[in-house]
Amino acid sequence: MGYETNVWRPASEFPFAPANVQVIHGFDKGVVDLKWDDPSVISIVDTTQRWDNPVYSASANLGGQNNGAWDIVGVNIYRSTDGDRGPFKRLNQYPIGSGMFRDRTDNAFVEKELVQWASGWHTRGDAASFNSWTIQVQNFPMVKKEGGAIHANSPFDVAVYINGVRVQVDRVNGTTGQITLIDSPTYDIAREQFNPPILPSENSVVEVSYYHNVNLVDTTLDKKDKIWYRITTVAKSDETPSGLIETPLSHAPPVSLREVETLDYIWREALRRNNWILEQGGERVKLFVRKRSGITCYCTLDEELVEYSKQPSNRCEKCYGTGYVGGYEGPYDIIVCPDDGEQVISQSDRGRRKEHTYECWIGPTPSVSQRDFIVKQDGERYSIGSVRRPSNRGNQLNQFFNIGYLDESDIRYRVPVTGVSELTFPETRTTKDYDGAPFPVGADRQASPMITEKDNTPDDKEQRGRTPVWENQNY
Repeated sequence: MGYETNVWRPASEFPFAPANVQVIHGFDKGVVDLKWDDPSVISIVDTTQRWDNPVYSASANLGGQNNGAWDIVGVNIYRSTDGDRGPFKRLNQYPIGSGMFRDRTDNAFVEKELVQWASGWHTRGDAASFNSWTIQVQNFPMVKKEGGAIHANSPFDVAVYINGVRVQVDRVNGTTGQITLIDSPTYDIAREQFNPPILPSENSVVEVSYYHNVNLVDTTLDKKDKIWYRITTVAKSDETPSGLIETPLSHAPPVSLREVETLDYIWREALRRNNWILEQGGERVKLFVRKRSGITCYCTLDEELVEYSKQPSNRCEKCYGTGYVGGYEGPYDIIVCPDDGEQVISQSDRGRRKEHTYECWIGPTPSVSQRDFIVKQDGERYSIGSVRRPSNRGNQLNQFFNIGYLDESDIRYRVPVTGVSELTFPETRTTKDYDGAPFPVGADRQASPMITEKDNTPDDKEQRGRTPVWENQNY
């Protein structure tokens, strides 16, 4: 379909998102390049590709819409590290006017930060029971110079100066931003004598240099599959307090490194047909996505213990064993293939337990990974195992994964399923209405259980089902 970029059209409610957004790896650790077409010239959005039909294209040229009536300022870039539904965080401080942005891991060097005598110390060696000299830096966590924001844990990761003289450091805790000085004599092998410790006084000038992470792009393990971007167009507007208006986030298609090549119409149709199969015979469940980032939960334990053990508490009801407050994103309403696995009651030294494992498949979205879990409508919860993603020319088509039954004593049964109490009985409850947003952000509307209701059939004669498919086949 052809289109003209010079044809003037009336301004829409908001500017359209840039077209042809591409995410390209920089072939270096923690480096991702984003490129897009100039949104002031033409910005095409295929509004027919809705999220309820999990086939979307970031560069579909079916709409023929442009931003000719808007005074474009630039674009805003948002990133999520938990999947294509978010939450998203804006990366740029001001709108970007170019057509390229490099997202990379950035460890900033803090040079000779002045340690205030009153507020810059965790302990100053004046306590009777705990007389260590521990500095509390202003920007923490501290990290190593190289690597993906690895927390500092070596005396060589920092530099401490007392009256201009660099002194040795006993230990470093990058998580809490604490540096402990040596407060006992050290033995000099060359001179064969003990040297007294160099400690500060109230009139001493204490300075510390270290590295602090300001941006992290973690592509280790499976975290690369959870990194998604959305790019919005920013334009001038006299109707907003800020004088600017941008594309709603739900109207900007999500893109990631997975999309090696733009999906063509042939495979979009194949995904539509796969989704039709799920609509007809699949099982409606709720998906919870494990958090990969967020507010760190210390599980009521000592921060240093968490730093060294690297394992959050599996009994914590704030993070549910994930290490981040909230634990999981969602729930998202999805449809999985029918259950065809055998159920076994096994006996072990810990007692009897139910074993129920089988393979499921869904479409390309929402993105799932190992250790996520689903909740069925009968209340059972299943953990997601290893995930494989068949592709064509690098385009993800489906997601296949094994699920295993979780015992009711598992901490994941404490994760609340919200929103279902707000639904009334009876009515048809569906997840397909997103107020016109083609690429919604956040959790789905809670649509379970689904009870059908036909206004033209008397209630004393109506047979109710649980899905729109049943309703369509029987009425």
